[in-house]
Amino acid sequence: MKKKPEITALTRERLMNSFWKLYCKKQINKISIKEITDNAGYYRSTFYEYFTDIYDVLNQLETELILYLKENVYNSLGTNLSEDIIKSLANIYESKGEYLSVLLGENGDPTFNQKLKDIFRNMLFENFGLDETDIHAQFIFEFAISAILSSIKHWYDNGKQIPAKEMVVLLRSTLMNGAGNQILKYSNIELHDLPFNP
Repeated sequence: MKKKPEITALTRERLMNSFWKLYCKKQINKISIKEITDNAGYYRSTFYEYFTDIYDVLNQLETELILYLKENVYNSLGTNLSEDIIKSLANIYESKGEYLSVLLGENGDPTFNQKLKDIFRNMLFENFGLDETDIHAQFIFEFAISAILSSIKHWYDNGKQIPAKEMVVLLRSTLMNGAGNQILKYSNIELHDLPFNP
């Protein structure tokens, strides 16, 4: 007799939640299937009905998160691309911040960061109508995407010390006007004194 779909979905969700609680505390190679099933209240055999191993749990979790991110970012894109991407990422951090922060953190999955970058890189090339083999565009997009992801993670990890709207405006202004010009607003030094001035 087949299990009802809602029961199957609930069991899978509980196993994934159990894994996630452990993953937030320790590296994946320190997590056992027994820990996951014990904490979720299932037998070990139940785990294998949904996952091949512990890494499969992480992979499925990341896949769902990336699909969620793709849908939300693509749906929010308008004519003002740079602001929309930053704004949509900030909104995603508001709802999925814990997941993103851990996966992009010190004990997270190094490949997840690259997966996110690939999504945004492809999106930018497509929206700007640029050839993906353009070396200069590759460098610029790598710089911008890395800066956005790192800055929003810093904002979230440090308790969102400024409102999301203010953070979006700050990041957008920095991207459009350059870090040198932006930092001068908060400093008494001259532009030619900056260590990265050409």
